[in-house]
Amino acid sequence: MAHDRRSQQRAHGSSGLIAGRIGVTLLALYLFAVALRIDGCYGPELQARDERAQAGPAVGAPFPDFALRDVSGTTIRRHDLAGAPAVLVFAPSLDWSAPTKARLIDLAEAARVRPDVRVAVVTTAAQDTPRARTFVRDRATPFYYLVDDAGLTAGLGLAVESPDGSPAAVPAVFVLGADGVVRLRDVRTRPERWLDPRVVLDAAGTVG
Repeated sequence: MAHDRRSQQRAHGSSGLIAGRIGVTLLALYLFAVALRIDGCYGPELQARDERAQAGPAVGAPFPDFALRDVSGTTIRRHDLAGAPAVLVFAPSLDWSAPTKARLIDLAEAARVRPDVRVAVVTTAAQDTPRARTFVRDRATPFYYLVDDAGLTAGLGLAVESPDGSPAAVPAVFVLGADGVVRLRDVRTRPERWLDPRVVLDAAGTVG
């Protein structure tokens, strides 16, 4: 009887060990598949897109004036960015949009060698969430993070509904010269692919 119980315990232990190994293997395969998906679907490309041709100012036009508060509470106006090349990034969300976060991390890495370029990231007021603030705080990128509670995004035709129905922005980039004139625009309907930061910063040029 004792021998039978020991045999059953060994069999149960073996089956548990096998099940555990299968579970670990399946988890590893799942994580590998996720990594492949991210690597294959998220990332920069070298060609600008213009999927909303009527939205925002055209190349050669001045970017409209605005006054938006930074997450620190400071109001940033269009003329605060004048006198140096600037990049305005309209971001769908720094909360639920993983490719948007990847895009900004990518841009921050490239911008390390271009401290002359001022970068402002614009999100709608609805996307100014605690998780978005955590991303801004933890990443500590050298950008202004502007909260659009003045209707700039909608006024430029860059507004869409987020998955939960709240207002958000389409992924868009406007590169401005020191004179505030648009040198390059990249406007997309989906965030999974973004314009390579090197192309963005090259378009910014230099002062002088």
